[in-house]
Amino acid sequence: MADEFLWSDILAGSLIGFREAVEAALIIGVLMTWLVRSDRGLLSRWIWFGVGAGIAASLVVASLFAWVWGGMESFEDHEAMFEGVLELFAALLLTLVIVHFIRHPSARELEAWADEAFQQKQGMGLFLISFLSVWREGSETVIFIGAGTEGTNAIVGVFFGIAVATVLAYGFFSRGMEIDISKLFKITNVLLILFAAGLVAHGFHELQEAGVAPVVIEEVWDVNPGVDSSEEYPLLHEKGAIGGIFKALFGWNGNPSLLEVLAWCAYSGGMLFMLKRGSENSTSMQMKDGPRQIA
Repeated sequence: MADEFLWSDILAGSLIGFREAVEAALIIGVLMTWLVRSDRGLLSRWIWFGVGAGIAASLVVASLFAWVWGGMESFEDHEAMFEGVLELFAALLLTLVIVHFIRHPSARELEAWADEAFQQKQGMGLFLISFLSVWREGSETVIFIGAGTEGTNAIVGVFFGIAVATVLAYGFFSRGMEIDISKLFKITNVLLILFAAGLVAHGFHELQEAGVAPVVIEEVWDVNPGVDSSEEYPLLHEKGAIGGIFKALFGWNGNPSLLEVLAWCAYSGGMLFMLKRGSENSTSMQMKDGPRQIA
């Protein structure tokens, strides 16, 4: 059954890596396009310096995270508490990412931002925009993967997701591919909302294990029966073919407590409603202002 865990975590890592890399790649792509249009192509090196520095800073964050996580072995009595708080913190960050998308500036606004930064700090302004964009997305990826998956397996998925996002961004900006970025973000954000809901639910599960959160009903349902003689898990078992994937992506628990179920439903329902309202507002604004294109 190890392969099922491997592929489910790779899938979860791919989703996170793709979503975070797409946003960073689009920002970098818009900046590069703006430089070409404004006859400032020679300044592109500042953007690439920022990208390199952002990647390096993200690796530092990953190293610090691994060091802190590894040090938790010395505090086994508080491990559940630490994991619960970390997962809730990761869910909070992921929520901010989704809300940021709902209020995400258009390409036109981003170009105006870049122009203002250039006027104030010349090349250093472009460096800071690209550096902060890449560092933010990289740091968020580290936290999401560390909190929500089996990190070693998910790392493979992260690199795969980043590779797909890079190819997509290259095709969009350099080859004129027609990609509905808005629709793409809407789909990935729905998946991220469900992923974050799983973090919230499992975070409360860990806090219950630590004795901090109340346990009203310990098991609302239980589809985690013992393994039969064939050593095969049922499909919806946490280690089953379907349950394993759902666990990695959406925090599926085969025997959740009432608090976990309520937390998952409340978070996912509230965020999906917010995303729907944001999409409706965005559509109405586009109808008033006319279509805006990135390239």
